[in-house]
Amino acid sequence: MRPNKADILASAFPTRHGSADCSSFFSKTVTPGPTTVTTTITTTVPALAAAVQARQAIAAPSSIPPYASACSGTARYASACSCIGVTPTTKTAAAPIVTVTATVTVTNSSPNPAPTFLLRLVGSGLVLNGVPLDGTFGTIDDGDGELVGFNGDAGADAAYFTLNAAGNLVMLVNGFIGYQDAGQTAELMHFNPRATVVAAGEVPAVCAIVGGALKCATDGNSVFVLCPGFAVTDDLFLVSVVQSGCTAVTIDAIVVP
Repeated sequence: MRPNKADILASAFPTRHGSADCSSFFSKTVTPGPTTVTTTITTTVPALAAAVQARQAIAAPSSIPPYASACSGTARYASACSCIGVTPTTKTAAAPIVTVTATVTVTNSSPNPAPTFLLRLVGSGLVLNGVPLDGTFGTIDDGDGELVGFNGDAGADAAYFTLNAAGNLVMLVNGFIGYQDAGQTAELMHFNPRATVVAAGEVPAVCAIVGGALKCATDGNSVFVLCPGFAVTDDLFLVSVVQSGCTAVTIDAIVVP
């Protein structure tokens, strides 16, 4: 049995018009796919964030009112509703918002926070064995621990250095850091493994490149000096007061690729 136009208009409820049920039946609600809002966080720990977004959802017509139960299915009920001028409608719901946290990884590709550089002597006026030392480069000398010597060597023979995160002067060839014995007011700049220096209670030199020149300090010692003839090699001291037979010097840090 198929309900006719009069059945739908009259409905089984004196206070409700049947066309309202038809409108409700025909109404479709479309919920768009979610809108993604991305929050960016910077971190040093690699991470990836991904979101699987839901597709657009559609809520289709469903229930037939009890008084139209004579309809054999939704198709016949829809046909009867169309007879009274009620047509399908579509509503669009607000799209849900999905927040995705994206992680940006910051990677330091270099193991050192500072550039690699050579140590070049300038403005000292010193001469060793007839060789002017200004413009020559520091090399590694063996002594009580490794030392930095200025013995007239050209750039091809120079030692490479950098600064670590603590500001210690580091020999690149072995990773040793510059230090002095605790309580000394004038001493050679020694180099040994950091663990050895710390275990012995020695004082690591804290350094920086200022205006292109290397500056270092330990316990009150902050002046670089060379003392020609003091030893077989002309090695670098760090002192608090320049002593007789020594000359305060400037050490340029020559950055290399």
